[in-house]
Amino acid sequence: MLYLLILVCLVSGVVLFAKPGASIREFLVQRSVERAVEDYAERNIVATLARLVANVEALDVAVRRLRDAPTDAKVAAAASAWRTARATAQLTTAFGFGPAAHYNFDKQLNTWPLDRPLVDHTLAEMAVGRLKLNAVYLRNQVYSTRRGFLAAEYLLFRDGQPRPAADLRAFELDYLAVTVEVMRLEATDFLAAWIGTDALPAHQAQALAAAGIALRKAYADEFTRPGHFASRYPSLSAPLQEIMQDAITVVEELCPAIDEVLGSADPRASETWYSFNGLADLQGTLRSLENAYLGGLEGKRGHSMSDLVAGMNEVLDRRIRIALADTAYRIAAVGDPYRASADGEGRELEVRRAVSACAKLVARVDLAVPLITMHPSTLPWAIYGVYEMPSML
Repeated sequence: MLYLLILVCLVSGVVLFAKPGASIREFLVQRSVERAVEDYAERNIVATLARLVANVEALDVAVRRLRDAPTDAKVAAAASAWRTARATAQLTTAFGFGPAAHYNFDKQLNTWPLDRPLVDHTLAEMAVGRLKLNAVYLRNQVYSTRRGFLAAEYLLFRDGQPRPAADLRAFELDYLAVTVEVMRLEATDFLAAWIGTDALPAHQAQALAAAGIALRKAYADEFTRPGHFASRYPSLSAPLQEIMQDAITVVEELCPAIDEVLGSADPRASETWYSFNGLADLQGTLRSLENAYLGGLEGKRGHSMSDLVAGMNEVLDRRIRIALADTAYRIAAVGDPYRASADGEGRELEVRRAVSACAKLVARVDLAVPLITMHPSTLPWAIYGVYEMPSML
């Protein structure tokens, strides 16, 4: 009898607090959506940015050691740290909305193409003593095309290999050290924009304050509380639309990139041609989509877009998961285009298979978008303008 009373109270509570006209099922879907959005912010965005900051801090340490006493071993260590940080930066591709768009963090860290003539001009000015580079100057007066990951890559690599320490001149090491210092500040500011400056570890908050970077409020508070008076998101559909729209954008851009990068033996077909990092870049971009769909970094995953899709169309969710795995397999099967011995028709066939797998992924993710962003539990659907609820819902 007591069990029955508790059950009646729970059901009554669901009905009482559900939106007018919503069924119990819609209320439960709404709770699932809320948890998926919360975990997307915490387990995907915040966890990825925290890892990015840690990896860029490690790169900063490696570069400072290299500058202070250059050796081939230290160049190799810095180059390895660059690849690790670059791989994490690629995982941010699937969340280009919010702070990434508002403050251009992607451009600050990874503008492409690198403006090599102006980088060389800056180096020449430093060589003759007409310019002493520092982080304030590089952040505030130098275009992002002369800094970030690609500038650091240019200074560290040639023909896919770390440069000999003997080839690195003192002013190049200074440029590299300041570039990575600014990367560390930008990555930390990116994290602060999501969690709030006051939530950063003390040493990171102090570094931002010393650089004169403004305090940030936690964007995650808005993103995970749509409909709240302090959120710019009017409903659950709005953050879902941003998540899924960026997912579609990432995979639609990935397909031609696979053909471009893996279909050519010329490193200049990729963004990172000094390090020959094109294959790893593609794999990182696909992994960013996988993390977005499956609920966060591997080992930290929670409620996900996959769960939402599976709750409405289990077959489609399974097909998306298969397409993610197949695309990853096909990209790996092509191999490194700059070091692989296989070429000719066999290689061309593998590239076509990878592009085809990616196209299937596009089609399947595309089907998932309206399924979860236009469920009745996420009303209103329009992000902007006047919301008119369809009378049938």
